[in-house]
Amino acid sequence: MLENMQLFKDNKIRYIPWVETPLSGIKGILHNLSEEAVMVITDDYPTYFPLKAVQYASNSCNRRIVAVDSNGVFPMSWTDRAYPTAHGFRRFVHQRFVECMETWPKFNPIPEGEDVWLSDELFEQLSEKWQFHVTPFEWLWRVGEVGSSGREALSTIDIDHTVPAVPHARGGRSTSIRMLQEFLSNRLYRYAEDRNTVSAPATSGLSPWLHFGHISTVEIIQNILQTNSWDPETIQMPRKGAREGWWNLERSVEAFLDQIITWRELGFNNAYHNPDHDKYESLPNWAKTTLMEHASDERVQYTFEQIRDADTHDEIWNAAQRQLIRDGIIHNYLRMLWGKRILEWAPSPQIAAEWMIELNDRFALDGRDPNSYTGIFWVLGRHDRAWGPERAIFGKIRYMSSANTRRKFDLKPYLQEFR
Repeated sequence: MLENMQLFKDNKIRYIPWVETPLSGIKGILHNLSEEAVMVITDDYPTYFPLKAVQYASNSCNRRIVAVDSNGVFPMSWTDRAYPTAHGFRRFVHQRFVECMETWPKFNPIPEGEDVWLSDELFEQLSEKWQFHVTPFEWLWRVGEVGSSGREALSTIDIDHTVPAVPHARGGRSTSIRMLQEFLSNRLYRYAEDRNTVSAPATSGLSPWLHFGHISTVEIIQNILQTNSWDPETIQMPRKGAREGWWNLERSVEAFLDQIITWRELGFNNAYHNPDHDKYESLPNWAKTTLMEHASDERVQYTFEQIRDADTHDEIWNAAQRQLIRDGIIHNYLRMLWGKRILEWAPSPQIAAEWMIELNDRFALDGRDPNSYTGIFWVLGRHDRAWGPERAIFGKIRYMSSANTRRKFDLKPYLQEFR
């Protein structure tokens, strides 16, 4: 918010920082302020609280409401169905990517010299009329400093104060831009080989900043394509739908583009077309059938509290859960193992889904996101296929184990860090 205040001021737009606290003013602020507006513009986000907020606003405001889809490269409305597989969605991406580029927003849509500033006089009139108070600069600054000062400031807000802050994960646009440049300069070239490496993963680490809108996938992709002098004329159309070769770029660049476009936006596609995307019942029929056939299989069972507190016999899983609590993320590969083990230990696959959602929504910086639900339900068979041989508990669901993970990676530094 502090950063936004300066960014908007430079563009002659009044930015009004507002956080709901017991001292922030009367309820109904959205309805009241919308009475003074020509229209209300908000985000078109297909899940969790933002979706509910738009639905509420549409029923409580007497003005036109425009929800803008800025979630990714492709407008969610361009698809006519939820794609069940990444391959199918990738073919759509390849078919329409060049067309989509023509719709991308300008970096700054405000015409040069345009002044849309809300005058101080009018702003004060509205504040007095509707009795709302702008969140003080000092309060925002204290929260931004984290530490004891930040915790004291946040104590007035009705949130879960048992979830610790992540001091080294600072929000804001400047942080996200710095992280992007570090990734492009130091890790993108080895992304294909090392994105799953535990000791030095070659990932961007930008998921939380993308989730909160501090940086755009359009901006990231434009940067990569321009840096690599990419031209649509170089597209290898016979490779349409393939993970490699269509872009005609270096392998690691193609792998990252596939991740940030195909896999990320597959989650938004599913959430947009499937209202029950965060529920067990939305799994494909084959997955529900095989899980039910093995629901009564003997298993090691833990309580939710033991799972939450990383109190299991599996030191690899415990480390992943501690990373989630401390850092708000889990290493990419270990996140998949994290979910598979919860499936093994929960009393039923339905409860496993509930536990994964509860833990991820509560602790993950990029939780409560279509991609979070994609990852959770991939564990249970979504966007995957049946595998053999059938195994206890898993049935035909893809199997992963801590023993195999230990053989694949050098886990000593990771286990030491999150012991």
